[in-house]
Amino acid sequence: MLHSSPDLPQDVFRRIFLNSPNAALIRDANGLVVAVNAAFEALFGAEAGDVVGRDLRQALRPAPEQDSPAGPGGEVWSLCGSAFLRETRWAASDGAAVDVSLSQFPVGQLCGQTLSCVIFRDISGRRRAEEQLNAAERKYRSIFENAVEGIFQTTPGGRYLEANRTLARIYGFASVFEMTEHFRDIKNQLYVDPRRRDDFVRLLAAHDEVHNFESAIRKKDGAVIWISENARVVRDAAGNVLYYEGTVVDITDRKRAEDQLAAQRAYFDQLFANSPQAIALIDMHRNIVDANQAFEQLFGYKAEEIKGFGMRTYIVPEHLLAECESTRHAILSGKPLVRETFRQHRDGRLIPVSMIGFPIDFDGRTQGIVYIYQDISERKAFEEQITHQAFHDALTGLPNRSLFADRLDRALTRGKRRGDYQYAVLMIDLNKFKGINDTLGHQAGDQLLIEVSRRLLACVRTMDTVARLGGDEFAVILEELKSKKEVMTVVERIGTALGKPYVLCGSTVTPGASIGIVLRTKEYESAEDILRDADIAMYRAKESGRTSMIFDRQMHQEIVEAINLEADLRAALERDELLLHYQPIVDVQSGRIEGFEALVRWDHPDRGLVPPVRFIPLAEETGLILPLGRYVISEACRQMRDWQLAMPEAANLSVSVNVSCRQFVKDGLVDHVAGVLAETGLAPACLKLEITESVLMHDAQHTAGELNRLKALGVKIAIDDFGTGYSSLSYLRQLPIDHLKIDRSFISGDDCNGESQEIVKSIIALARSLGLTVIAEGVEHQDQLDKLRFADCDKAQGFMFSRPVDKDAALNLLREAVNGGCGCGMQEQAK
Repeated sequence: MLHSSPDLPQDVFRRIFLNSPNAALIRDANGLVVAVNAAFEALFGAEAGDVVGRDLRQALRPAPEQDSPAGPGGEVWSLCGSAFLRETRWAASDGAAVDVSLSQFPVGQLCGQTLSCVIFRDISGRRRAEEQLNAAERKYRSIFENAVEGIFQTTPGGRYLEANRTLARIYGFASVFEMTEHFRDIKNQLYVDPRRRDDFVRLLAAHDEVHNFESAIRKKDGAVIWISENARVVRDAAGNVLYYEGTVVDITDRKRAEDQLAAQRAYFDQLFANSPQAIALIDMHRNIVDANQAFEQLFGYKAEEIKGFGMRTYIVPEHLLAECESTRHAILSGKPLVRETFRQHRDGRLIPVSMIGFPIDFDGRTQGIVYIYQDISERKAFEEQITHQAFHDALTGLPNRSLFADRLDRALTRGKRRGDYQYAVLMIDLNKFKGINDTLGHQAGDQLLIEVSRRLLACVRTMDTVARLGGDEFAVILEELKSKKEVMTVVERIGTALGKPYVLCGSTVTPGASIGIVLRTKEYESAEDILRDADIAMYRAKESGRTSMIFDRQMHQEIVEAINLEADLRAALERDELLLHYQPIVDVQSGRIEGFEALVRWDHPDRGLVPPVRFIPLAEETGLILPLGRYVISEACRQMRDWQLAMPEAANLSVSVNVSCRQFVKDGLVDHVAGVLAETGLAPACLKLEITESVLMHDAQHTAGELNRLKALGVKIAIDDFGTGYSSLSYLRQLPIDHLKIDRSFISGDDCNGESQEIVKSIIALARSLGLTVIAEGVEHQDQLDKLRFADCDKAQGFMFSRPVDKDAALNLLREAVNGGCGCGMQEQAK
């Protein structure tokens, strides 16, 4: 119990109550207010007269929202309870609520009732400060917990003091607790390279903070990610390090993007630097930004010396400046461009290049142009070579048929466009090329063609065209002519040049040439027609033995006629329009008919009887001689067999058939003859095949084999036109020959009484020595027959006995001969 000093004034405790800065009141046990002080009136805004004597619950009570544990009627009003102290919110009946610290304690007795003093200390300011502090704490905690960055506090030794959930998630943990329990040594557990923690601590020690510190770390599952840390040092008042605090951001995606970007940049840099193609980067002002090593090598300029300057100044030829500008405009319009052009080397030479240009776009705008150049010199040279090969003769280097036709087309077009333009076309063919090739070899033939090309080029002007069309055939276009005389001068010069001797592989030859000329070229509509007519004129020159010949329309008509005749001959073979005539062969001494020579005739339905001289050469040329020859052999054998069956006197008669060179060259002649003999039943000895000396010389080995096969069949062999050839007579001993037919030129020619008569005697003597029979052709008069008798010739044929007649007339001749005995009547008829 506190005892007061006797020196204290008697009302000191009253004055303490009344003057206390804290609101105070005294109440009895029933809750009636006995007294209040001024601070109470000020705090609750209540006058003392309105409160004293009233029940405190009517004047003052806890604020409704407080839900005090004491509650209305609780110990707050009790005067019997022990003293207490609490903080709560109170309000006067008509006043605002006030935060207070409330204390109650008994102070004495009054009329047997306990009095209690209740003191209200205003704590509103403190409460507001606390609430602000709590709000700040909540805000910080929310920021801390919900931050997108990981937030941490760690000891310098490497343990986590505090961390947020984001950091735990970054490191792969389900909770902060799990993370902090896991990491005992950040340096070795977290960082892929533990030395990064040492660097981190060293930077903090030096600067008290670190920014954008990037490291590779391991997550809980071992996966490696990249983080960026910002941190600072927290020190105490003495400057000692308490902890490190900072933030962590997962930068793995950014790192990957940076790595990809770096890789792309590296690829581009290496592509740019090491590309075998020359690359130049140009800005919008046409200046060079950069150029690679291939550019330097291609054009001879170092990148450093041309950067910042216009590329046109260095590598664009002056005559291509306009093209360069149009190319730039096309690229800047958004169209990548590929073209072949020329660019200039530092030394001034032009380089053919393939150029690619495309715009460089970024930030939505075109910022420059990339040019890529590739040297195509080798390709161009190869293309030129291929083009040259495609349009030039490989052996002579002259234009070939394709290029010649193109140039002739151009000349034809110029001739239509220009009234004063005249040109001529020559077709040239060597006369003995095949013989030279066959005898001296292909090397000599090639040398001849090369020399001919040189001589032809020397005979014409540079504006003219000399071409090799194939084989030994050449053609010339003479342009810008003034007269026919000018053409003929060139033709004469060519004929003279080609007619001079050639030395080939040690041998001297003079083949000569035939030249066909087309002068009136304005009449033509196509180059093919000009070539055709030049060819016709050339063949006419060759046939006539002349050096040259000018084409005229009659030649073309004759060719057309020959083509039509060939078609008709093919049809005649199919329609059986051909027939055989027979000319008798008689015994010179007795005059008896010994046999007939079968001669083919053509009875054309429109042309009438076509002479052999017109269609036999055509058949030889076109190959129709083969079916024609088979027809003659078959029909002659069949007809002779019919006569033999009809007339027993004809049993020993023979039929002679001419065989051409082509028939011997082609296999199948012997088999055909054997088949015909078997089919008709004609005795092989009754068939005589007549061949010329040229047949023997064409392919001696093959011909000898075929003749021996025919001889084995029993067929007789005669040499036709004997005495006109130039071959050796040795084949007469080596080949199975039965008869010699003396050519008609020795019997009825202009000199049949002089030298020819001696030749006839020599042939007969030769035949006698070899055991051969001699037949004389072309006997027309009695004196000719008398000379043959005197020379001991065996047989004869000619107009004196009969012209070739059809089968019926031939049969009549046979019958007359039988009826007339020795055939004198036939002789008289011939006379």
